[in-house]
Amino acid sequence: MQGGDTPLNSLSWQPVPGAKRALIYPLIRKIDTTSSNSYLFQTDDVILLIDPGGLAEQSAQLALVIKEIREERDRPLFVFLTHAHLDHFIGTQSTPAFAHPDVAVFAVQEAGALALERGDGKLTQADLLGLNISPVRIALPLITEERSGFFSVPISLAFSNGATVTITREKTRGGLVTELIQFGCGPSLEVYHTPGHSPDSICIRMGGLLCIGDVLFAANPGIAGLCGWDQSALISSLYGIESLIAEGGIDFVLPGHGRVITAADIGRMFAAIRTDALELENIAELNQERSVETAAFAVDCMEQVNELFTIMAGRLYYVSYVMEELGEEDVAAEVSCLIKGDVIDELLEAFRSFADEHHKRSGVSIHLALKAGQVIAKLERSFDGAELAHIIDPALARRAARLLSDYTTMLRGFCPPRELAEYDLVRHLEALVTGLSIPSCSDDDLLSSDDEDSTFTRLLLRRIGMQPLLSDVAFTFSSAEKHLVAAFDHDDLTDLVTYILEDLVGTNADTITLQINRDDNNAIIILGGTGCTASDTIKTGAGFLKRLCDRAGGTLSYVTDSKGREYTIRIAGVF
Repeated sequence: MQGGDTPLNSLSWQPVPGAKRALIYPLIRKIDTTSSNSYLFQTDDVILLIDPGGLAEQSAQLALVIKEIREERDRPLFVFLTHAHLDHFIGTQSTPAFAHPDVAVFAVQEAGALALERGDGKLTQADLLGLNISPVRIALPLITEERSGFFSVPISLAFSNGATVTITREKTRGGLVTELIQFGCGPSLEVYHTPGHSPDSICIRMGGLLCIGDVLFAANPGIAGLCGWDQSALISSLYGIESLIAEGGIDFVLPGHGRVITAADIGRMFAAIRTDALELENIAELNQERSVETAAFAVDCMEQVNELFTIMAGRLYYVSYVMEELGEEDVAAEVSCLIKGDVIDELLEAFRSFADEHHKRSGVSIHLALKAGQVIAKLERSFDGAELAHIIDPALARRAARLLSDYTTMLRGFCPPRELAEYDLVRHLEALVTGLSIPSCSDDDLLSSDDEDSTFTRLLLRRIGMQPLLSDVAFTFSSAEKHLVAAFDHDDLTDLVTYILEDLVGTNADTITLQINRDDNNAIIILGGTGCTASDTIKTGAGFLKRLCDRAGGTLSYVTDSKGREYTIRIAGVF
């Protein structure tokens, strides 16, 4: 393999650029949270395995390749971890070939070495995944405090597998603490301490190849905030790795997950990661408790997103059908493309299947939370809220976008925003229900529009697509007081009341009422419906509504029986 942009091929031996008589055997996986990529090197003097992965079958596959090359030429084996997260090494614990220190010497940065030797469930993420790990003997701790005062002084170490190596602590390169490891007369390894994703994260270089572990994903939702994650250390490490690559001589960057990247492309990626990392100040730790909460929100969120997209797609389909009947085939085609319905259906179905399987197997919450994060990132690219707002109720697209954004915010380690301010509750809800009762574009608006076809077409699309929720319902609004000022989150309360009204309409309530009362210093909103079908179930998840009500600044309770259902929202602090 030459330098430049020639790719590395998975599962085959290739020359290492810039390292004479060295070969690499990459095992490149599709990105997932279960196991990492693995990189196997061989020189005349040593066999080096970087990140054996999280699956027993992956480690077993690598053990067979190692056995074959040792039969050709027996050499000591070293196993390096870019960091001590389970998906990079746990597969070795059920693979006998890596079990004995006389066969395989494990090398990990000092913080990770200590965690592995004591079976630390937090730093390794075992606790988060509901797993137990056996302690691992680390014969070669890297970037140690003990060697910190011995710059440029070679230190020789001998191991029970017969290997002798020389380690030299070098002066900082690009702001990164560096150690040079020499195995015999062949090419050496350069190890750089790059904390941030975890305190023990390292990058490993041989010739023109740089293994970078999980630094590319360290600012991703569901990754940032893991035990040991450090924002400032990550940003510093990103600058250091960029500086190292800028010195030249590195052809390819080998990540812990995903495809091999050319050095020319990595700068743009690092700039984006740094931008994301700078926004992650004071995020919550992603522990087991938060992963359970986030996974529960993921299920609720996906149910509501599915409902909203179903409504939006249905209205677009109806608008497209009517325009086609009117002979406006071009307009009908444009409307039908505003939502990529097949893509959305596929994404939501994939999540439902994953969630069903997850619950059957009593799966790990973080996996469900991360799956939702992946789906939501793709959903956000599948519709144009601004264009949809010209045709269907803009609140639908806004609510869908906010749901997706709130989930990403929660997964990142922040609480979804809660912005309480003082509003006149009566006027706010009057305006809301009026908007849900009266068409935004009337027949008179159409008749009085100017003569331009484009203006008339836009108004016609709105007239067809924006069907008021309460227009065909026996609805009553009443308030005990003319004005009632209270502190609440304007958007969240709007969404909450809309969800409840949709629930009552969707269950075919005969009559719907909204009452506003005052009880001492509390405002009380009561929404009720009579004659609801399936009155013993709540169409919109009760947990979802209660969380939304909490963010709106209130508390929610409800009762349901054979006669109907009633929701009560209580907001404290009336002025």
